[in-house]
Amino acid sequence: MALHVRPYCTELEDTVKNLSHKAWILFKYNKDYSHQRMSCVFNEDGILICVGYLRHGIADDHDVFEIEMPTNELALNRMNDVRMALYPIFINTCEKFRNLNKKTKLVAWKDFYGDRGFCEEKGFLPYQTYYKAQRSLEEPIPEVRTPVGVNVNFHPMESKEERIKYTELENQFYQGVVYRSVNMLEWMMGGPELHTISAFEGDELVGSVMCWQTGAVDRLFVIPRWRNKGLGKFLITKGFEYHIKNGRNEVETLVNEQDKEAMMLLASLGYSFPVKLELMALDV
Repeated sequence: MALHVRPYCTELEDTVKNLSHKAWILFKYNKDYSHQRMSCVFNEDGILICVGYLRHGIADDHDVFEIEMPTNELALNRMNDVRMALYPIFINTCEKFRNLNKKTKLVAWKDFYGDRGFCEEKGFLPYQTYYKAQRSLEEPIPEVRTPVGVNVNFHPMESKEERIKYTELENQFYQGVVYRSVNMLEWMMGGPELHTISAFEGDELVGSVMCWQTGAVDRLFVIPRWRNKGLGKFLITKGFEYHIKNGRNEVETLVNEQDKEAMMLLASLGYSFPVKLELMALDV
């Protein structure tokens, strides 16, 4: 018997919340998803086993739609059926919301949730490679001096104008699947913990890093004229200090394999790179 797919609606809110709190809260509170459709996959007994939706990202010359497919234990033995049910819906969503003046890529992590063969059969090709970088906070933290000419502090971004400026600058350094909109930033700020540490030269934002409860020290960026002055290292060590203060003993981040400068910086601060993640992409 075939699986049954229904679009998300308010009547399914509690059911979706029980399967994936992240999906539920995205569609309830993040304005980026107000125009999209989440597809709810039910088994033959009418039990929700998966929800599928796309996260929209932007790069210079193309748009990216990233597959998200949270599941429960009832989906584990029939993931191919789940993929087959959701794949045409993902394609149709890309076609509906794509920018006709740009190329569009449908991208998937984890070999489309466990089946590289399915990816390859549909024409997905390697797109980007990332490493999960990790560091123990039980190891000594290097002493890094504050670069002369900047002030580094917690950055609450209390006004809409501050959040817009921050997002515009951040996205000059992070594009594609890691692109962030103002809506996404505000959604994250409404969560249990998001601590942004930013560097300012006068009133100008010149660098930043973010921390949250998972132990992440992430989204590091430094504008070009402030590079090679120790600012990136200083921001990361401030992130270490934040997590130590909050009782954590390990930090992590995701780094693009092509960003050799970032890889070298993290390695110099004691990170290792134990997990390699390949992102596959299909031109739509």
